[in-house]
Amino acid sequence: MSKQNRRTLALARRKKLLLDEIQQQRTQLAQEGQTWLEVTAPYDKAWNILTSLKPILLIGASVVSLYSIKHPKKLVRWGRRAIGAVGLIRTLQKSVKKTAD
Repeated sequence: MSKQNRRTLALARRKKLLLDEIQQQRTQLAQEGQTWLEVTAPYDKAWNILTSLKPILLIGASVVSLYSIKHPKKLVRWGRRAIGAVGLIRTLQKSVKKTAD
């Protein structure tokens, strides 16, 4: 067997090994991709809900902005109340979480 033939056979073997490795990686990637889709499904669902509510949110923002032009002090008062409510909710969540631990 000539040197050229041995080199060609060696390259053919190497190519086959690489192609087998690529096929294995593709299979593994497909499996991991399916796992990823399953894990992120709740986030995708939430995002789809948010994007479907976009027109309603735009209308609400328009109404709030028109109301704030007419009654700016009330908007500030409601903003402070909202911030207080968020703080209260976080405090309650933390206290419930501590008692659960």
